Amino acid sequence: MFSQSPQQMNLSTQQNRPIAANQAPNTRISGTTSPILRIALALALITTAANCFLKYLWWTACYSAWAGIPKLAAQWRAAGARSSFYGWTVIVLELATLILLYTAISLRQVTFSTFLRTALRLVASLTLTVLGTGCLALVWSWVKQSH
Repeated sequence: MFSQSPQQMNLSTQQNRPIAANQAPNTRISGTTSPILRIALALALITTAANCFLKYLWWTACYSAWAGIPKLAAQWRAAGARSSFYGWTVIVLELATLILLYTAISLRQVTFSTFLRTALRLVASLTLTVLGTGCLALVWSWVKQSH
């Protein structure tokens, strides 16, 4: 019923090439996710970083205002801890965004040296990260003041 000639059998076995046990697949982790997904995740991180930056500014102002008032010593310590937490959160989120944008930007068409391409990618991702967070924090501060 399913008889195959020896030539057909030989052809079908040649198409299935064996893979060695220690042979790694030819993919990179950053190459498996699309740049659009990385940019979308970077935008979410920028949004969170902008919100944390505004909270950092608020708690730093409270910490500064409550310093030296004995009645507010407990609130002063809590404001210092929250200010420190939000400050470090902004730094970590900005670094994560920087890495995501760096991997999303590819300059394959540019004929510069590898060092210059890497430097351009780093400067572009740093600029987008800092300006994006700063502009979004500015807009959010206007929105929050108007309500």
